[in-house]
Amino acid sequence: MAQVNVIHGYTASPEENWYPWIQQTADQQHYSLKVLRLDPSPRPELSVWESQMDEQIEGLDENSIMIAHSLGTIAALHYLSKHLAHQRIKQLVLVAGFNGRLGRLEEVYPFIDAAQIDFELLKRQIEHRVVIYSEGDDHVLPKFSIEQAQSLDAELISAQCQGHFIDSEGCTELPEVWQAIQPYLIPQN
Repeated sequence: MAQVNVIHGYTASPEENWYPWIQQTADQQHYSLKVLRLDPSPRPELSVWESQMDEQIEGLDENSIMIAHSLGTIAALHYLSKHLAHQRIKQLVLVAGFNGRLGRLEEVYPFIDAAQIDFELLKRQIEHRVVIYSEGDDHVLPKFSIEQAQSLDAELISAQCQGHFIDSEGCTELPEVWQAIQPYLIPQN
């Protein structure tokens, strides 16, 4: 079964930002999509997120799709680097992603520093890779997302939504993510 897993960002929850919209869109069109619930602490630990991801992700297969936002992109890349040694997946979509420290939010440095990411493995084992960024994102500057796309040989998409893709900045829908995954979705039986 093709499961789509969404990894939210820092201090977020499945009820915020564009996550309810993508959940509703998938439900209406009968696709299996789950926005994971991860520790919203202002000082998150990668090991905690990793165990929460293990509990909520129902296995990966060649049709799996992973979507991640902001700090969730670090968690997703780390998780997939550990789980894709002998498994391919269909797609990875990263929104406002980055590879390392951003020069702000020192409280997440330990989370970022703990991540072990194997870009060569990910390029081999993920069929289609996409990075979506905003020219108006002052949380994750476009240069960081562009660098991430280069690290993954990913398709790079500049979104219409400006800012960091959060509801407090008016982003409650993100059609670029849906457009990216739609060709790869398999309906539920």
